[in-house]
Amino acid sequence: MTERRGQDLPGRRGAGTSRPPDLAVPCLRPWSQTDFTLRREQGQAVAKESQLSERELASLRLTRFIFHVWNPNNEAQRLRCLDTELTMDGGDTQAFFEARLRDAAKGTQFVFSGNHLPVKSLCQRLIDDSSSFVAVSKELTEAFTSHHRGRRMAAGVIIIAMAQVEVQDAILPLVFILKVDHKPAMTYTLATGQGGDTTASMQHILDALVEDKAAVQRSAIVDVSTHYAWDVLAAERNEGAAPELREFFKAFLGVERREDASVLTRRTVAAVSTWAKGLSDEDRPEDEPWRRYRERATQYMRVHTEFETEAFLEMVVRDEDADRKARVSHSLREHLREQGIAGQRFAAKPGSLQASVRKTKLVTFEGVTVSYEGDRLAARLEVVDDPQNGAGAKKIVIRTQHIEERDGG
Repeated sequence: MTERRGQDLPGRRGAGTSRPPDLAVPCLRPWSQTDFTLRREQGQAVAKESQLSERELASLRLTRFIFHVWNPNNEAQRLRCLDTELTMDGGDTQAFFEARLRDAAKGTQFVFSGNHLPVKSLCQRLIDDSSSFVAVSKELTEAFTSHHRGRRMAAGVIIIAMAQVEVQDAILPLVFILKVDHKPAMTYTLATGQGGDTTASMQHILDALVEDKAAVQRSAIVDVSTHYAWDVLAAERNEGAAPELREFFKAFLGVERREDASVLTRRTVAAVSTWAKGLSDEDRPEDEPWRRYRERATQYMRVHTEFETEAFLEMVVRDEDADRKARVSHSLREHLREQGIAGQRFAAKPGSLQASVRKTKLVTFEGVTVSYEGDRLAARLEVVDDPQNGAGAKKIVIRTQHIEERDGG
């Protein structure tokens, strides 16, 4: 077994070739701030979009791509920058990174903060001056690695890419920043000897780039226009229970959360309430009023340290009818996306919910009040039919290990 080091560079061009043309969609023009300003002056609604729609996600494309190599073990040259960009050939490699682009587009929303915003300025240069792509990509990469001084960052590549998304009838340019770790890989070759025997040799590649999304350490999509309510969508891998960007990544980007975790917690539960009230009888199991959905949304915040969209949907939408559950889950996911919530990760803050939202009260005809917080089943409470006591009669069943009597008031 032998060991070697090297990169498999997809589609690299020589320095003398011209850059490939940006991908374009017929009949669509570049997005313009003038359109936004004119609509506002004409009194038209120009509310900023808070999240990418499904159509926009599907339209995301990479148009230019370069990476620079980071190796902390190379004392002589930790950062090695490429001098030419890579060709976007539409193959499997491009498809892999466009999938990562769509993953990043579902990330947590941030806005630029402060007076000194070098990343914003560099991204603006990338969009305004196409001839500066390689030079500015190096500046961005050097800024990124400089924020890791005194910290250990795994060997890998820092990718700087230009992307585009279709918004309404225009094309909006975006900047995509990605840190991908090297992953060891094994390769083998087969050979047939003179005697017809098949032999094999194996090689251990230490600095391979593998098509595995787990290799993505950090990502950011930057929009320097005013189309979206956010400026940056950013995410990190394996950051523990608190889904916050590390301080040096936030410092590099120059951002702060668009909304804090308490606001997002309240907005998420409120969004579920609004959505559930609009469900038809065909969309809900029998005897499943809208409050059950809100209760389960509240319960999720109580028992989870962070919000994650798919886990949240699984807990909120309960239904033994698989087809209806899939349809209603999709409906809720879309509603959360429209509210700018789906895809974000934030610390659950159940204490920020008002008592009137956290708690549900049952009041009987006889004046008995039962109050519980969160999910009814988690509170070990059931309301069942009681036909022995007449049509429409109900029986409340509470299971508990202990009952404590308290004075009223």
